[in-house]
Amino acid sequence: MSLSVNAKKGLVFGIAVLLILIGFVVGGLWSLIFTAIYEGEMALTSTSTTFGMWEETPIPMYVEIYLFNCTNAEKFKEDPQNIKPEYSEMGPYVFSEHHTKVDLSWNDNGTVTFRQIRKWHFIPERSNGTLRDEITNFNIIAVTVEYMIRNMNPMVQLIVDRLVENVETLFVTKTVGQLLYEGYEDDLLNLTATLNVSDFQVPFDKFGWFYPRNNSRTYDGVFNMHTGTDDINLLGIMAKWNYEEYPTYYDGECAKITGSTGELFPPMENADDVSLFAPEICSSLKLVKSDETYERYGLSAYKFIGDDSAFDNGTKYPEKRCFCAKNQLVGRNANIRSCTEECMPSGVRGISQCRFGAPAFISYPHFYLADHWYLENINGLNPKKELHEFYLAVEPVTGIPLDVKARMQINFMLRPYEDSDLFQNMPIAMIPALWFTQSAELTSDLADVTKLLVRLPAIGHGTFFGIGGIGVLLLFAGIMITLRNGWEGEDVDKLLSSSPSVREVNESSEMIRD
Repeated sequence: MSLSVNAKKGLVFGIAVLLILIGFVVGGLWSLIFTAIYEGEMALTSTSTTFGMWEETPIPMYVEIYLFNCTNAEKFKEDPQNIKPEYSEMGPYVFSEHHTKVDLSWNDNGTVTFRQIRKWHFIPERSNGTLRDEITNFNIIAVTVEYMIRNMNPMVQLIVDRLVENVETLFVTKTVGQLLYEGYEDDLLNLTATLNVSDFQVPFDKFGWFYPRNNSRTYDGVFNMHTGTDDINLLGIMAKWNYEEYPTYYDGECAKITGSTGELFPPMENADDVSLFAPEICSSLKLVKSDETYERYGLSAYKFIGDDSAFDNGTKYPEKRCFCAKNQLVGRNANIRSCTEECMPSGVRGISQCRFGAPAFISYPHFYLADHWYLENINGLNPKKELHEFYLAVEPVTGIPLDVKARMQINFMLRPYEDSDLFQNMPIAMIPALWFTQSAELTSDLADVTKLLVRLPAIGHGTFFGIGGIGVLLLFAGIMITLRNGWEGEDVDKLLSSSPSVREVNESSEMIRD
């Protein structure tokens, strides 16, 4: 049945106006619409898209651990003042890592409180060695005990010194498994546990660098993190740790709990730096934006790297001095570079307060970017950027990490103690124990989803403005037909048959929205 002229005009101009309204209005508002949808899905709630990816590790994570083996222990003991300790690197010993969030509590202030369980499983086929490999290094238990008593009553020092001499040796040889997650028993550790001295308590029955952390519900503490529901720019940022915003391990702003735990990040298009909170060091590590470009799976990312400011303690960057005030070296006969100093040279962060009073320090692997003093006192280390740089690559629009290489080294301070037969002739040196790379890379499937999220704003604008453009063309066609009095011709019927119906427009809109 043929339509009347007025019906044809109404249909053409009606469809044209509808297309223009849908196209240009929705296209103009698409950025706001997309942002609202995106923030609703990215903000962390019990029903959001991000929850499942955050609650359990969504991508493979690995830890590669290298241990330092002292190769001249016997020779060093003959003349510790003139012979430097020599080290060879053993490994990597590779473990898979899996995170699970537990004990979740959603708070009214836009934060979530939780604990996390981390599990590590040894992967022999990816490792260069076995957990039965033996490692020789200085006796960290004896070193720690001597350090802990350095400012105690002289009588306590004398008694403990005699205990150390009777039950400990300067060097110990243990398996990789014992040194890492299994732990090993020690007579001195058992004896100190029986002493009723509040500043001389270690809450473990064994020693291992990561004992008893594997599969522990409590070791990493209690996290309180922003969910991004109130402000997407706070997504994944720590608010408190163990119910404190400023724990007592450091002074001033160095003590402030901040940064991401590494799994969720806010949009970072305008970010010049990013902070990562690590419970292992009871503090945050700030990475700075690099000029280097990073691409993976067709996605461009900002690369944030650890520079020399991260482990400075006031030597180069005065604002970092608060990292050393409570982790200083002053004490019984301590000196460095022939003078008593409060802080170590730049390149390490003291974590003694965080690690039960042990003389422990964190640095980059092989003292990368550290003061040359550290390499002058030992042999065998060779820092290289390509092997030892700490970096994080983040897609800036979505805040999704594409690649993480978190690299740190655990060290302990060797120093002389005047009343100790075991340590009185020791040099002052920072002794490396191990270093590790914690790595995670975005999978190709998640990369495809990320690419869609990045491109969706442009796709939406193009689609809706394209619909609006069709409406404009249809409107001009109607005007031209009107001016030519051509509404009776066959061209009008062809135009109507080729124009999208209202139903088709609606279906198209629903497809874009989905």
